[in-house]
Amino acid sequence: MTTITLQLSPELEQKLRESIARQDAQSIRQLLADAFAPTVEALLEQKPSGFTDQEWEDEDELEASIDGLLDEFALYIGSISTLSDYAVSREGIYEDHL
Repeated sequence: MTTITLQLSPELEQKLRESIARQDAQSIRQLLADAFAPTVEALLEQKPSGFTDQEWEDEDELEASIDGLLDEFALYIGSISTLSDYAVSREGIYEDHL
């Protein structure tokens, strides 16, 4: 088992506490995803100590490890809904105003 520590700015921590108090699950997921992104980038820049040089250079092995991390992360935060291309298009934005 690996432990990952997230470094939260005071502002982000306050927003997270407020979202928890409101029991706003979507906001909590989004805040945690935003906080997790820089941590993932930092982890990907490091060479994991559990891998041999050959495993690190094997793209399939590396991709499988990254996919495993992403799957595990998705289990913790649930799915984060995103807007479709149509929803952010001019037609999608103004469809109710035509």
